[in-house]
Amino acid sequence: MNKAMLKSEPSSRGVRFMVGRDAGGRWIVSDRDGRVGGLFTDRASAVHFAMFESDHVSGAVCCVPDDVTLNLNSAFENRPASPGVTGFRMKVAGRA
Repeated sequence: MNKAMLKSEPSSRGVRFMVGRDAGGRWIVSDRDGRVGGLFTDRASAVHFAMFESDHVSGAVCCVPDDVTLNLNSAFENRPASPGVTGFRMKVAGRA
């Protein structure tokens, strides 16, 4: 397991991505600005996506505790429900 993804202290740039589960048990990645994120079928895929998107910067990815529930609501607020919305990328990855 990569130590950078478990680091709880933010780097000089701070935590950019949060990785955790939603109320339905799916893995969520959400960035601090609500612009990049996704739903994933497994933790490894979620962490891989977050690490890739943060250029593997130490402390940029935070895995939240199991008792914390994440959601993507902020990423979808006031945005049209159509693919290719400018300023937001969502990726569904992982094993079925």
